[in-house]
Amino acid sequence: MQIIICPICRGPIQFFSSSCVCSKGHEFQVIDGIVDLLQDVNSNVLDEQEHWDSVADKGRMKIAPNEFISEKIVGDYRKAFNECIKAAWSDTYPKDVYLADIGCGSGSAIRYLAKLNFDKVNYVGIDVSIKIMRTRATSGEYVPDNWKIRFIRASANMGLFKENSLDIVFSASALHHLELDSVMEWVSKSLKPAGLLILHEPSSDNPFAKIGRNVVHGFHTKGEKPILPKYVKQLAYKHNLVPIYEKGLHYLTGSLQYLIGMLRLPFPFAFCVYQMSRFVDAFITSPSWNYSFVQAYKKIE
Repeated sequence: MQIIICPICRGPIQFFSSSCVCSKGHEFQVIDGIVDLLQDVNSNVLDEQEHWDSVADKGRMKIAPNEFISEKIVGDYRKAFNECIKAAWSDTYPKDVYLADIGCGSGSAIRYLAKLNFDKVNYVGIDVSIKIMRTRATSGEYVPDNWKIRFIRASANMGLFKENSLDIVFSASALHHLELDSVMEWVSKSLKPAGLLILHEPSSDNPFAKIGRNVVHGFHTKGEKPILPKYVKQLAYKHNLVPIYEKGLHYLTGSLQYLIGMLRLPFPFAFCVYQMSRFVDAFITSPSWNYSFVQAYKKIE
């Protein structure tokens, strides 16, 4: 992929099997197929890396979500992301899509977008933890044949892509770990005209998320900064990105997936709780008040 640039000199990078080098001679390691471009390992980056390394070693969270409810929630996200794509491009997708996944973990955009009708996808996942990216190989999750996958260890606070090179930038619950203004700036520069930023984030105004953030240790990282939909919009406008889609999701259901998982209640009870919580969710439409929100932005042509 010739769209990735050197974090030191901003020159183009050439990739080899065990290393990569930029046009000015800066060399970077390739570890288990993952390109290591992370140069500035400050305390915030180190805290994030240690957290996600621990997740890779020990499992997702100290409190695992209920599998039945969690799968329903994932389905809701997939539906919302599909609506984002249709809102931007109707039924005419770009044939050759270049996609960057911010805070990718084991491949968030692959999980959520793999079933969309793209002809070819050139995927670049960015994360600070090599360990969490390695779990992609053992996850058993479906990857379409038309997706070309590359993972990069780097901080997403700094852009790593040529200007006007990306069709989609995707972020699943990662932006509140980052410097949002810096991210919006490089995203806008890197997107092609009419390119998309698609994201979902936990909302800082949801009362149940606030409780969990304050009382459940190990569930959240030290440096995270929960955000509101209106703040994302403000920065998006500043950087030439216009909103085309917004939806709040899972006012009550988002938190209950973890409570039911913690209590390890049987499926019949989980099913009843899910139906009840979805009924309550239907009355809360505000993206700010919901447990999470999905947004899509389009770069002005």
